[in-house]
Amino acid sequence: MKKLIIALGIGLLIGVLSACTGNSTSSESESEIPQLVEVDITLPEKISPEEESNLKVKVTQAGESVEDADDIQFEVWKMNDKEESEMIKATHEKDGVYSIRKTFKEAGIYYVQTHVTARDMHVMPKKQFLVGNISKEEMEKIKQMEGESDQEGESGGHHH
Repeated sequence: MKKLIIALGIGLLIGVLSACTGNSTSSESESEIPQLVEVDITLPEKISPEEESNLKVKVTQAGESVEDADDIQFEVWKMNDKEESEMIKATHEKDGVYSIRKTFKEAGIYYVQTHVTARDMHVMPKKQFLVGNISKEEMEKIKQMEGESDQEGESGGHHH
C-alpha cells in the first residue's frame, strides 16, 4: 500500500511540475522586447516646383510590412522655416507603404519628417531634399547644416 501511495505521489508531483514549466515558457515569450518599427522615407529623384510629387514611407517590423499603423503623418517645411511646417496625414497604399501627394510652391531646400505610430511605438525619421534648382549660396548652407548636424550626433529617428 505504501508503494502505491508513493507512486501516486510521485506521479502527481511530476504532473504539477510539468504544468509549472509549461507556463514559464509562455510568460518568457510574452516578456520579450518587441522588434523596433523601421521606417524608410522614399522621395522622387527630382522634385519640381508647382508639380505634384508623391512622398512615401515604408514601415516594417522584423522584416515584415506593417499594414496596421495607428497614425502616419508627414511634416514638411522649407529650410529655416520650421514654424511654417505642414502636417499631412498619409494614406495606406499596400505592402507597408504609406504616402502623401504634395505640390511645392517654390524651389529650395526642404525637410520631411514622418511621424509614425505603429504597434505601441513612435518613430520620427527626417530627411532633407531639394525642390527645383538651387543657388550655390543655398548649396553652401546645406554643407554647413550637414556639418553641424554631424557634430551634434543627430540620429534622425526617435523610438518610444
